[in-house]
Amino acid sequence: MKPLLKTNIRKHVPLPKETPAFFCGNCGVVSLYAGNICNPQGKLKKVDWCGSKDLPQAKLCKNRVNNERYRCTNCGKAAINSALLCEPEKMPLPEKPGK
Repeated sequence: MKPLLKTNIRKHVPLPKETPAFFCGNCGVVSLYAGNICNPQGKLKKVDWCGSKDLPQAKLCKNRVNNERYRCTNCGKAAINSALLCEPEKMPLPEKPGK
């Protein structure tokens, strides 16, 4: 029997377009969980977010609830969960105040 090949290849698998996500009224980011954002304002679907030109691009959270986020390289939208974007890349963390 042949040994299994070890691989470190990870493929990004985006969630379905109908996946619901919470959006933040302060910074505009989306998340699968309301607890990951500071001002949940309701739900929308992934299709309403990633690729949408009518919603503003998200800013970094001034409340620092969760500044670890991803930006879509296609449309520029940001999310806490990379699976909510079609082509995510990790955004750099902002500098902490006073540094």
